[in-house]
Amino acid sequence: MKSTQPQQVAGGTKTIGGIAANSLMRPIIIVLALLHVAIIGLIMQINATSAELSETMKTAGQQIEEATSVLAGASLLSETSTNFILMPVTEHGEINVAPLVAFATEIQRPRRGNQVLERFRNYDVSPDAIQRLTAAAGNAELLKDAQLHALALINSVYPLPKVYPLNQIPLPELTESEKALPKEEKLAQSKIIALGAVANMNKRAVSENTNACSDIIKANAGAKAAEIGKKIAILRLILLGGAGVIMVILVGTFVALYKQMIHPLMGFVQLITANQPLNEEKGLQEVRMVASAYNSLRKRRDALDAILRSAAETDALTNLPNRYRFEQYLLDAGESGYSLAILMFDINFLKETNDTLGHSAGDKLIRKAAECITSCFGDKSFRIGGDEFAAVVEDCKPEMVQQMIYRFREVGERENVSISVGYAYAEKINEATIKQMIDEADKLMYAEKQAAHHHRLAR
Repeated sequence: MKSTQPQQVAGGTKTIGGIAANSLMRPIIIVLALLHVAIIGLIMQINATSAELSETMKTAGQQIEEATSVLAGASLLSETSTNFILMPVTEHGEINVAPLVAFATEIQRPRRGNQVLERFRNYDVSPDAIQRLTAAAGNAELLKDAQLHALALINSVYPLPKVYPLNQIPLPELTESEKALPKEEKLAQSKIIALGAVANMNKRAVSENTNACSDIIKANAGAKAAEIGKKIAILRLILLGGAGVIMVILVGTFVALYKQMIHPLMGFVQLITANQPLNEEKGLQEVRMVASAYNSLRKRRDALDAILRSAAETDALTNLPNRYRFEQYLLDAGESGYSLAILMFDINFLKETNDTLGHSAGDKLIRKAAECITSCFGDKSFRIGGDEFAAVVEDCKPEMVQQMIYRFREVGERENVSISVGYAYAEKINEATIKQMIDEADKLMYAEKQAAHHHRLAR
């Protein structure tokens, strides 16, 4: 598809032919944009699915940990109660309180069978897991009740100290027949209740049901993780296919652009380097327009260069040399060996002036500051930022610089302009010390600026 584009040239309108890049690129860009949106959506979906997988495994781990806490709690209660039941008193005839303290502490923790089961009913777990945990919780409760019954029998023989946490153990009330038993029979009966066949059966049941519950949770989480993994794999394949399509489009587009744009432009580089006119009959319409525009601009380049050079090196508001001139001057100064002082300035309270009196007053303050600086430090004064200035004094002594600063402060007071200043001096300047001098001067200036602001706030 060919099109023409009129362009204004000296002496009239010139018609430029060729295929326009817009006509070539518009459908490609639309297709690429749609593919990128689709890929972003796929990436977001993959991230969300991966997060779901991570959350599934994390939740399963938490549920397994809670389920096994039933076994852990039952085991600890069994161990501590057994240690006490087998030896209720020490060899010195004192109550063996150590295992009782551990028992009393554990029994207050929120991982008893029924407590865990109550929390589990709010989880998204299978009925089989709930059933197994319910059985484990029931066995754990029976085991705990047997242990408390045994402790109550021993307490009737060897009364437990009424201290915390022993006084928190919920000992059951003995029957009248149990109270009437001789001490030896009470102790023997406590061992049968807590350590006998029924207790051992409940221990095994707690372990088996808890492990079975954990296995069910693991299996269900594994199945769900596998399903999510398949979904992620499919999404990644689609993502890879989309990326492949984008690559094919990009390669084809690059080949077309290379022939119709890059190759002609590479020829332009050689012609421009040789300061020769460009061929306006090759390449895309935009390339031909570039060639035509360049050929028209060549004739005015020298005049425009002079204007731009002046604009690039001069600050429009103050007519002072700008940061570019300052840096260029210091670059040249670094090659010589004479003494040099670099001064850095910053206008105080410019923001307050802008905020209260307007930017016109702020501009007036900047111009007045520039006049104060140039009147004291001459034509090697520069505006390097919004409220920042710099000056350079060559072939000087520190005393001379101090006198100039003193005079500068007098001028600032007379003109009612507050300007912070810091300077650095070098007997023999070289490129290596330029940055150090600027940093030193800037630090001193900044310290003076802070002092000025603190002084105003203190008033």
